[in-house]
Amino acid sequence: MEAQQLLEAVRTIETIKALFAEQPSEWLPVIVAIGGVFVGGISTILPTYMYEARKRNYDKESVTTALLSEISALLKIIEHRKYLRGIEEVVAHLKENTDILYQFSVRVSEHYSKIHQAHIAQIRIVKPALAVKIIEFHQLIDAVVQDIIPGGAIAEAGGDLEAFEELLAILNSAIVIGKKLTSRHV
Repeated sequence: MEAQQLLEAVRTIETIKALFAEQPSEWLPVIVAIGGVFVGGISTILPTYMYEARKRNYDKESVTTALLSEISALLKIIEHRKYLRGIEEVVAHLKENTDILYQFSVRVSEHYSKIHQAHIAQIRIVKPALAVKIIEFHQLIDAVVQDIIPGGAIAEAGGDLEAFEELLAILNSAIVIGKKLTSRHV
């Protein structure tokens, strides 16, 4: 090696040595502290967020299942007790006897939709399109119930052909919505 090259190698070694021998930056503790806070914050927030997301999903599924189960049960009661067929028979009878009023009364428990009533405040966690249909189903069923329970319009004063056709249309709409809801979720 020539003297010139040897001199350059010595200067390079001294420069490298000087880089490593310098005092650490005064910003290094600040950067380390900020990094520690960031990592600590993320490690605290992330598990909490994941837990809350899992809980929201569980609540959403629980409420949805409860509401749809109640709708399924109501549809089975309507079917087993033959309410639809009874109203259809009244409509057929009134088509032949248009000049009469027909009274139709059914005792319905006050708590026939207790699950819906208990979860109405949580309906916001159900998918919006599903929530709309669940509420629509219950409103239609409630309209029928209010007409046919003792003290209801059709139960007390009776109804003509038009009133019973309306009642039949409302009940049919509720049944169609209920069947779509329950068939989608089974």
